[in-house]
Amino acid sequence: MAHTMPLASSEEPTRRTESGATAPGLTEALRRAVTELDAAAVGVTRAAGGPPKYFTRTALAAQFFEDVCTSGLDSLKAHTQAKEGVFGTNRVRANNGEVRGKLIAVALRGAQGMPLGVLIAVRLIDEAKFGATESQKLLALASEFSALLTPQPAAETPAVPAARSMWPANLPASRAAAAPADPVAPTEFSAVASAPDAAPAATPAARDSADTIASLLDWTSFERQIRTQEALDRLPGCVLYGDMDQLHVLNKLAGFAVGDRAIADVGAALQTSELPLGSCSCHLSGDRYTVYVPRTTLAQARRIAEQLSKTISGLSVVVHGVPAPLSISFGVALIPSTEGGLGHALAAAEAACKTAKDRGRGRTEVYQDADQSIVRRNDDVLVAERLRQALDAGRIEVFAQPIVRLNGTQPTANYELLVRLIGEAGTHLSPAWFMSAATRYRMLADLDRAVIAHVLGKLEGRRAQLAGKNLRFSVNLSGPSIGDPDFLEWIAARIGGGGVPGDWLQFEITETAAVANVAQTQAMIRRLRARGVQFALDDFGTGVSSFAYLKFFDVKMLKLDGSFVRDLLSNSRSESLVRGIAQLGRAMDMETVAECVETGDVRDRLTELGIDCAQGFLFGRPAPIDDVLDAALETHEPSGS
Repeated sequence: MAHTMPLASSEEPTRRTESGATAPGLTEALRRAVTELDAAAVGVTRAAGGPPKYFTRTALAAQFFEDVCTSGLDSLKAHTQAKEGVFGTNRVRANNGEVRGKLIAVALRGAQGMPLGVLIAVRLIDEAKFGATESQKLLALASEFSALLTPQPAAETPAVPAARSMWPANLPASRAAAAPADPVAPTEFSAVASAPDAAPAATPAARDSADTIASLLDWTSFERQIRTQEALDRLPGCVLYGDMDQLHVLNKLAGFAVGDRAIADVGAALQTSELPLGSCSCHLSGDRYTVYVPRTTLAQARRIAEQLSKTISGLSVVVHGVPAPLSISFGVALIPSTEGGLGHALAAAEAACKTAKDRGRGRTEVYQDADQSIVRRNDDVLVAERLRQALDAGRIEVFAQPIVRLNGTQPTANYELLVRLIGEAGTHLSPAWFMSAATRYRMLADLDRAVIAHVLGKLEGRRAQLAGKNLRFSVNLSGPSIGDPDFLEWIAARIGGGGVPGDWLQFEITETAAVANVAQTQAMIRRLRARGVQFALDDFGTGVSSFAYLKFFDVKMLKLDGSFVRDLLSNSRSESLVRGIAQLGRAMDMETVAECVETGDVRDRLTELGIDCAQGFLFGRPAPIDDVLDAALETHEPSGS
């Protein structure tokens, strides 16, 4: 449901993107929150007033965030204060009715429920919608920001040195670790601290948490001790990365004070555990910790992590009178002797920790090259950041591969469009390199938009010259884009009318994505078919519900998965499936296309089986779309069989 929130006009002069003077701990927390929530901007407003403090990726995001705070803050405060949990809308509208973006927010409260402010995360209109996952993450972050906004008594507030980025520069920002939350400088919240009814002092649980965490090493000291120890030892050490399990659930059920108690108890357990000589522990941020164990093997480090996990599993906090056990997952990695070894080891240990959570929580996993699921996850962490940078910088290139008719004439030249990222060195990176990361970190919709915007820009620039050339370009759509109503509005506004003619385009959707979003798929097909766009079912035959759902989708093309084509000449079952799909296509007036055709013998057999079209290296390798368009402008003679 759309939510109307008054926003400043987009025609106002551009404001500065700085968010004002901000305490180091708050700055670092906002920076991490932007990455954890994959938001365009994250910021806080204070109940006592004053300008918002925020961290943003772009000037456009800063403008949107400030517009929300300028014209919609009263409404937002009312919504967040009136309910427990997160308030959100994926359709924030300006006064003129234009949808500007998405928003989630949660009220920040002190120990006695006193309002401290609002924590807000926003995304722009062309970014993915916020969902339950982001809402849970925002709720979990609220405790940290509540602590940062809680005013401290002046006598107990020491001066704080300026914080610095303490994470190796070669790691993605999403893994940036922070030192323990810095006490807020008196000048930062002086208006609140001097008020007669200032918020009460921190609860005993919060004080204990701060004391315990302060007794663990901060990142700078932790890193210094490791470097000193590793320089002296001939044998490398290991790092353990620990992440408490489901702390956000505990915060939601029992409140942040109980969550603070849980964090304090885990920190105390790590501080008092018997570890080998030279070991040290560090509180990274929130519910995350790391432990260094010198001169040890992976097997020994794993046993240490398992013992720590066992110790913590014996702890509990009281939730509504009932003890709730605590647990923690650990990842273990060996520190390599190369430059930046500690950073790489900690990233690898974090990947192993996330795998431990995937495999049941409360357990330990070791990062090893032989464990492909952990290696893939670690690689995805690094690749996702490079993918985001490439999309932000527009470093993508689209290639076109011909789809050739085997039976009958071909009045229209069809091409499938394939995306390549342009690496920092100028090399082309195929989807095999980045697709896993795009899927895992929910970047498929962003990738779809980037590719489609790129393609439409190319076609629009040559619209007059391409008219009458009988070209159609087929673009792949992912499941997240199909299920996003904002995406449909975005693409519909760019096709037909004054935009690119719809009959120049075809969208390919996998049957798995179509079946998972039947209603959304039908709505998209109806809407865009009215503009002349055609649709194809890609990888047909690999899903479990192909024939049961096929009648629901008004598609013009079935593309056979390449696995049926590669062994067509040697596998009778593949041949039977291809023959059956060819017959099905004719009966339902749908063209059939065989992918991955590489030999003349396979082409000839497909022709005999009744397949209409084929695609593969036999007919042409993918070429840059600019080259294909240039060739089409020179001459275009539709080819036959």
